[in-house]
Amino acid sequence: MSGSAAAPRPRAGARVAEARFFRSLGYSSVWEDEAIVTEGLRPRPGDRVLSITSGGCFTLQLLLAGAEEVVSVDFSPHQTALLAFKVAAARALTEERVWAALGLRPAEDRLALYRTLREALEPEARAYWDARPAMVGRGVALAGRQDRYLHAVGGAVRVLQGDGRVRRLLACPDLDAQRVFYDREWNGSRWRALCAVVFSRFVLDRAFDPAHFAHAREGGPAARFRAAAERLLRDVPAATNFYLHYLFTRTYASDACCPAWLRRGAPGRVGALAGRLRPVTASLDDVLAASPDASFDAFNLSNAFDWLSEEEHARTLAEIVRTARPGARLCAWTNLVNTPRRVDPARFPMIEVEHGIARGVDARCRTPGYSECLVATIHR
Repeated sequence: MSGSAAAPRPRAGARVAEARFFRSLGYSSVWEDEAIVTEGLRPRPGDRVLSITSGGCFTLQLLLAGAEEVVSVDFSPHQTALLAFKVAAARALTEERVWAALGLRPAEDRLALYRTLREALEPEARAYWDARPAMVGRGVALAGRQDRYLHAVGGAVRVLQGDGRVRRLLACPDLDAQRVFYDREWNGSRWRALCAVVFSRFVLDRAFDPAHFAHAREGGPAARFRAAAERLLRDVPAATNFYLHYLFTRTYASDACCPAWLRRGAPGRVGALAGRLRPVTASLDDVLAASPDASFDAFNLSNAFDWLSEEEHARTLAEIVRTARPGARLCAWTNLVNTPRRVDPARFPMIEVEHGIARGVDARCRTPGYSECLVATIHR
């Protein structure tokens, strides 16, 4: 009708925020390879970074890299609360107790550890965790829906292969020995049958949510996941792959073989740098829209593009370009199930996609589940 206000434009990926997966804690850890931070984002001291919170691991890694400010964004209040828990643990507990409080090491009384770190929480996060003593008691690092799925897969593999065979995989001294072990002892009809089940669209829809895969590519995902798992188990050193240790043992091998923010000396530094962290519970769209031009030096977008239509993707990229400082870096992942959203060079000539870096990160990726990553620099 002439003179009427334009209809409000729906937020990108709004249907995902309403999915049942996000009615509780979705992710306790980040399952994307953290090399995307060091090799793709290449953080520099003084950077102002926009980071999708998710499990919080990359946000804290960017903080440790010297960022002046990390704006950590997630539409899920559960993820914001998890990040607050991790930061409070780093501020209030010794390193050994941080691991115990998270559920990554045994604790005689994990709720007592929570009562110690509780004082370092802001009121909203404190109320959140006060209302969830069972989750705290089990360990919040094991509570996310994705993490429970991963550990269920790891448990199924341990039943199928036996604990001894899993231990031998994790102890393989080099890739030659690992490949021989995989080909002769691991890969068989029962392994392939398990992959067909746990990586089927039927199981993934229930472990995650169909909304995750609204833009799925054609064909079932099981064969793609099995190929990714085979690459991981044959071609990526297992002994130093802390993601595999987490999958099979529900913890990490040591404080030298674990996510960057948990490594020896890092939790204390996280606690000291907490003032540079700005958690925001809001959609990526809303945060970008509220940000002035030339606001950020780096964008850690996790797999946020997975949820977007082509139109939404282009609209979000335009806002990223507007809010990017000259030379800003951009990184994102695509889930194996979904259709990759790529940068149209005709529409976005100022976004230089760094294919060589992305291919290197992909080739060495220590986790399955992703078909490719995007690494780019934004020129203004």
